[in-house]
Amino acid sequence: MSEYRLLATPDMGVIRTADNATIPNDAGNRDWQEYQRWLADGGVPDPYPVPFPSGDYDWGPKFVQVIGQEK
Repeated sequence: MSEYRLLATPDMGVIRTADNATIPNDAGNRDWQEYQRWLADGGVPDPYPVPFPSGDYDWGPKFVQVIGQEK
């Protein structure tokens, strides 16, 4: 597990995994600045976790494409 996890879109910011704090994409935010230094030092954030569908869902070809198993 990485120190940071991406949110759904880059402009939303990131999650700091140590305390689950949401860090907004804001150049004036000191946590965002720390995240940018971490990236510059070679840090790689965890990807955004794609929500797993539940309930009544069409398990057709679109779902297979989303999880990357279609060839």
